[in-house]
Amino acid sequence: MSILFLVSITWMFIDDNDDDFKVYQKEYRHLEIGMTEAALEVALVEVQAEREIYEDKYNSKAKAFESQQAILDESVQLQIQLKGEFYKANMEFLGQKAQVDAAKYLYEAEEVHAHESDHYENHETKNFNTQKEYLHKLKLVKEDKEAAMLSNEKSIKAMQADVKLAQDEMNLYLKDVNLVIKKLDKLDRQRMTMANKIGDFIRDLPIIDFLDPYYKVKQHVITDIQYDVNFASVPTVDRCTSCHLGIMNPDFEDAEQPFTTHPRLDLYLTSASSHPVEQYGCTGCHDGRSRGTDFVSSVHMPNTPEDKERWEEEYDWKQMHHWIKPMMPTRYSQSACFNCHANKPFLDGGDKLNLGLALIQKSGCNGCHMIQDFPKRRDPGPSLAKLNTKTTKEWTSKWIKDPKSFRHNARMPSFFGQDNNSAPDVVKRNDTEIAAMTEYLFKDGDKFSKKRSRKYLGSSENGEVLFNAVGCRGCHVVAPSPSDLPDEVTSHSLLAAQGPNLINLGSKTSAEWVYKWVKDPTKYWPETKMPNLRLSDSEAKDITAYLMSFTDSEFEAMESPEIDADELDAITSGWLNKMYPETDATSRLADMDYHDKVEYVADKSIRYYGCFGCHEITGYEGAKPIGTELSTQGSKPVGKLDFGYIHDIDHTNYAWFEQKLRNPRIFDRDKVVAAEDKLRMPNFNFSEVEVEAIVTALLSFTADNFDQRVMATQVADDILEGHRIIKDLNCQGCHIIEGTGGQIADVIGNPAFSPPNLNTQGSKTQPNWLFEFLKNPTIIRPSLQVRMPSFNLSDEDWNSVIKAFQHVEGNDLAFESDHPFDSKSTHFKAGTMLEELGACNNCHFYGTTFPKQGAQTWAPNLAMSKHRLRPDWMKEWLRDPQAIMPGTQMPAPYLPTEDLLTTDDAAATWGRSLVKLQGNHDAMLDGLRDRIYSIKGKSDISKEVKAYFKENGYDFGGDKEDEDEDW
Repeated sequence: MSILFLVSITWMFIDDNDDDFKVYQKEYRHLEIGMTEAALEVALVEVQAEREIYEDKYNSKAKAFESQQAILDESVQLQIQLKGEFYKANMEFLGQKAQVDAAKYLYEAEEVHAHESDHYENHETKNFNTQKEYLHKLKLVKEDKEAAMLSNEKSIKAMQADVKLAQDEMNLYLKDVNLVIKKLDKLDRQRMTMANKIGDFIRDLPIIDFLDPYYKVKQHVITDIQYDVNFASVPTVDRCTSCHLGIMNPDFEDAEQPFTTHPRLDLYLTSASSHPVEQYGCTGCHDGRSRGTDFVSSVHMPNTPEDKERWEEEYDWKQMHHWIKPMMPTRYSQSACFNCHANKPFLDGGDKLNLGLALIQKSGCNGCHMIQDFPKRRDPGPSLAKLNTKTTKEWTSKWIKDPKSFRHNARMPSFFGQDNNSAPDVVKRNDTEIAAMTEYLFKDGDKFSKKRSRKYLGSSENGEVLFNAVGCRGCHVVAPSPSDLPDEVTSHSLLAAQGPNLINLGSKTSAEWVYKWVKDPTKYWPETKMPNLRLSDSEAKDITAYLMSFTDSEFEAMESPEIDADELDAITSGWLNKMYPETDATSRLADMDYHDKVEYVADKSIRYYGCFGCHEITGYEGAKPIGTELSTQGSKPVGKLDFGYIHDIDHTNYAWFEQKLRNPRIFDRDKVVAAEDKLRMPNFNFSEVEVEAIVTALLSFTADNFDQRVMATQVADDILEGHRIIKDLNCQGCHIIEGTGGQIADVIGNPAFSPPNLNTQGSKTQPNWLFEFLKNPTIIRPSLQVRMPSFNLSDEDWNSVIKAFQHVEGNDLAFESDHPFDSKSTHFKAGTMLEELGACNNCHFYGTTFPKQGAQTWAPNLAMSKHRLRPDWMKEWLRDPQAIMPGTQMPAPYLPTEDLLTTDDAAATWGRSLVKLQGNHDAMLDGLRDRIYSIKGKSDISKEVKAYFKENGYDFGGDKEDEDEDW
C-alpha cells in the first residue's frame, strides 16, 4: 500500500508539472536556438573580413600590453596600497570633522551665554581652534593620499587605453554578433558553464519552480477589458502567449502554429501598434477562455471541418459547451473590431466586417431587426406609396412571388417557395396572400399607362453612351446575365450596386415614368437617395430609350398569382382564430364580405412578412420591426438558439447564423407549426462570401463592455453623421475617399476623365465655397463628361459632410480670412514669370477665356481659385500634384535651382524677380499661388463649356492611347 501511495504521489507530481504550455515552450526554445544560431552564422559571414582586421589590431595591442605586464602588476599592487592609505586618511578626517562639529556647537552655545552676561568666562574657544587646526592637517594628508591614488590610477588606465580602445572598436563593429552570442548563451545549455547548466535544470523542477522558472505561464492582466462572472466584473487575465510565443517575433513569420508571427504587427500586439498586447491582450479580439493554458481549456474553435477532425485526433479536442464566448474561428476574427469601432463608417483592416455591415444595411436586415449600434437609416427598398403609377398589378404580384425570376441579382428577398411554404398544398395560400397584398398596394386604382410612351423615347444608342458617361454607372449596372457581374462580392463591387441592376425595365414600367424619374427623382419619392443629374430633355429621352430596350418576355408570359376564395376564407379564419375565441372568430368571419377579407388578409400578410421594414407603405408608417432584436446577438447563449430537428450542424452561434442565412426557414423542418406561426425570414440567396461577411457583423453585435480607455476615439455626432451620409449617398461609387472607392473609373476607362480623388478634400477647398458647390454643382473640370449630381439634402446635412471631410484632415476651420497678396512684391512677379514659363493657359480657363489646347486637356478655371482653394493646400498642390492626387495630368511647375539663377544670362532667361529669390522654392510657390489668386474673370463657366460641347461633341476620354502625347 505504501508503495502504491508513493507511486501515486510521484505520478501526481509528474502529471501536475507536465503542462501543455511547457511542451510548447521547450519546442520554442529549440526553434529559437536554431534561429539564433542561423542568425549568428549570417552575422559572422557579414563581418568576417573586418572582424579579422579588428582582432589583429586588438591582438597587437594586447601583445604590446603584455610586455608592460610587470610594471602594470606593480602599479596595481601600489594602487591597492594607496587606496588603503586614502581610506585610512579619509576616515581620520571624517572622525575629526565630527569632533570639530561638536566643539563648534559648544563654542556657539558659550558665545550666546557670554552675550547675556558681562561676567561670563569663555572656556571653549581654545578647544574649538585646536580641533580646527588638527582637521586642517588631516585634510592635507587626505588630499595627498587621494592625489597619489588618482595619479597611479591614471597611469594604469593609460597603459590599458590602447587595448581598451581596440577592444571597444571591435565590440562596436561586432555589436550584432555579440548580442546574438549573448542571447544564444542564455538559451542553449550546451554553451553554458556547468554551474549555469545545473541552475537552468534545477529552476524548473517541481516545487522549486515557484522561484524563477524558465518554463512558466506568461500572462497579461488587462484591467480595461473585463468579463462578467455573474455578480462581478473581473479583469481579463490573458495567457495566450504561454503557447503562442513567437506571435510578436517577426522572425517567426514562416513558423508552424502555435509559434507563427501575427500577420499584422503594425496594428496589433507590439508597443508601436494601436493595439498593444499589454492593453488589449489576445482574447479581447479573439474571445476564448483567457485563463486557459492548454489547447482545449483555451476554447479554440476549428475554422473548417478538416481542422476539427485533425484537432480531435491530435489534441483530443472537444468543445466546451458551457463557455459562452468560445474563441472565434479565424474567418470571423474581425468581428471583435466593432466593439471599439462602432462609430467608424469604414475600418482599415476590417474588409470582411465592412462588407458584412454594408450588406446588412443594403439588404435591410436592420429594417426588420432592431440593432442598437447599427440602426436603419433609410428604407433600403423604394417607396410603394405611388406604385400604381409606376407599374401594373400583374408585374407587382409576379415580382413579390419570385423577384429572381425578373432580376437575377435582385436584392428583394424571396418570401415564397421556401423550405416551409413550398409544398403544393401551400401554393394557393401563398398566391392568395400575394394577390391580396397587391390589391392593397393598388387600392387607389391602377393609374399606370403606356399609351404616351413614344413621346418620351429618344435614341437608345446615344442613351447607352450617356448612361455609361454622365454618372449613372456610379450606382447602377445593366447586367442581363450573372456572368456580367464580378465573380465575388466585395465592398468595392457593392459600390456599383447602390441602385438596382436596371435590366428588363421595358417589361416593368413605362417610358413616361422612367423619363420623369431620371429628370427629377424627388418628385416621385422625396426621400430617395437617387440624385438629380440635371439631364436635358433630350438626354433624359435617350437614357429612357436605352433602359426601356431591355425586356423579359418569359417574365411577361408568367401567370400572375390570383386570389382563391376558399383559401381567402381559410387565411382569414386562421388569423381570426389566433386573435379571438373560436365562436367570436366565426362570427366576425361571417360578417365580412369579399373585399373585407381581401383587405384583412392583405393587412395581416403585410404585417406578417414585415414589408414596411424596407418599404414606405401608406398606413404602416409607425409599424414596429417584426424580427428578433439583434443588438447583442453575438453574446446570445447558444442554448437560446432554436436548432429544431437539424442535427448536422455544430452547436455554435456562428454555425446557426450561417445556416439561418443560407436557408432561413430550415429550422421549421419536421415541425408541426400553424401557418401563422411559421418562420418568416425571407431568403436573400446570399453567396458563401456574403454569408461569412454578415455572420462576422452579427458576431460583432455583443453585450461586451470595454473601458473607454480602449475604445476608439469618439467623434462628434455631426462629423459621424457626415461620414454616414457619404456612405449612404454612395459618394465612393464615383470618388476615391480615404483610399477607397472610385469604381466608376473602371467603366470610364481612364482615371483622368473620372471624378476626382477626394484625398485631402478637407484641407483643399474653402468651406463656404464647398457648401455652395454641393448645393448647386457647377462645372469644375471641363473635360469630364461625368457630372456631379444634385442631392436632396438639408443645409445641416451638407455641413455634416463638410465637417467629415475636414475631420479626416484635422482641419476644423469653418471660416477663414481672405488670403492677401501684394502684386508688386518680388515673389509675386516671380510667380508671374513661372506662370508664363509653365504656359498654364494651355490647359486652364482664365474666366471665359478658353485654353489654347484642345478640350481633351482642359483643366479647371483658374479665375475661381481664390474663392475655391485654400492657400496652404494650393501651395502644396503646386509643389507636387502627384503626391496629393496620384495619376493626375497636372504637372508640377518647373522651379529653377540656385545654380541656374547664378549664371551670367540668368536674368535674361528667368527674369530678375526669380533671380532675386536665389533658388528659394517656397517663395516661388508662394508667388505662383498669389499670381493664380489674382486672375480675374467669371467663376462659373458651365454655360460656355456646355455650349462648346453641344456644338463640337464629346468624343474622347475612354482610351488612354487617344491622348495627346504633347499635353
